[in-house]
Amino acid sequence: MKKIKYEAVLILLVAMWGLSFSLTKPLLSKISVFNFLTYRFLGGGLVLVLLLLLTKRLKISKSLIKSASISGILLFVAYYCHIEGLKHTSIAKNAFIVGSTVIFIPAVVYIKTKLKTEMMTWIQTIIAISGLALITLTDISTINKGDVITLIGTIIFAVYTVSIEENVKHYETDVFTAVQLMVVGILSLIFTVTFESPSFTFTGTEWLTLAFLSFVLTGVFYYLLNGIQGKLSSSNVTIIYTFEPFFAVLFGWLFLKEAVSSHVIIGGFLIVISVVLPYLFSSRKVGEFTNG
Repeated sequence: MKKIKYEAVLILLVAMWGLSFSLTKPLLSKISVFNFLTYRFLGGGLVLVLLLLLTKRLKISKSLIKSASISGILLFVAYYCHIEGLKHTSIAKNAFIVGSTVIFIPAVVYIKTKLKTEMMTWIQTIIAISGLALITLTDISTINKGDVITLIGTIIFAVYTVSIEENVKHYETDVFTAVQLMVVGILSLIFTVTFESPSFTFTGTEWLTLAFLSFVLTGVFYYLLNGIQGKLSSSNVTIIYTFEPFFAVLFGWLFLKEAVSSHVIIGGFLIVISVVLPYLFSSRKVGEFTNG
């Protein structure tokens, strides 16, 4: 019964992250990318730090700061690409490409460790690439600029995911995450001051949206996520994460009236199939990852 409860909460979190695409896209017409990342991650990081202080769990060491900072830099670049890509493509395409992160993880692991790639991984990769091709190719010779930027961010996020696999074994996950979020927020602030002008002119609704994305969907949700993932197997977590693009498409259609083409739907299903395929034939677990 407890497992079902944790799965239900995780599905709710994933649904809310799917909603974040529809909340973010309209804001990008009023706010530049580095400004947006500053609000979201600096605010979210501070909330998570505050929650850890209140629960007396904030224990930071020099080695943790160093490792989390490296991971935070990768996370910063990945999120920049994902948000910049969202400016130039549809919510559906952006969400499915972001959601395909897990497909690139085995390739990154192979490059890092030189371990032999299993046949199932090759099958997954072929199916996933086919799905990505259907989503990103607008015609036989044209690829949308936003799709390419998003794909670059997804590959970087896969590198980030592999890089933290060992770190989270040595540090408290929520503390590690808090430092990462702060690093992303501080880097975003530096880039905002250097390359952009800070934005403060928003409507009340836009301020509420920024606060919700920052404090709730980043700070509070990462805090909850760390506890939930420890109660479920990595296979459960991975499969539930594959629903994020579908929630993103659903909310984009409901709130922004975004049309979804058949090739995006078919491509999305292929990516989801490629992710869940191993669990249909094997009980072998894969590494956990966080998104949203």
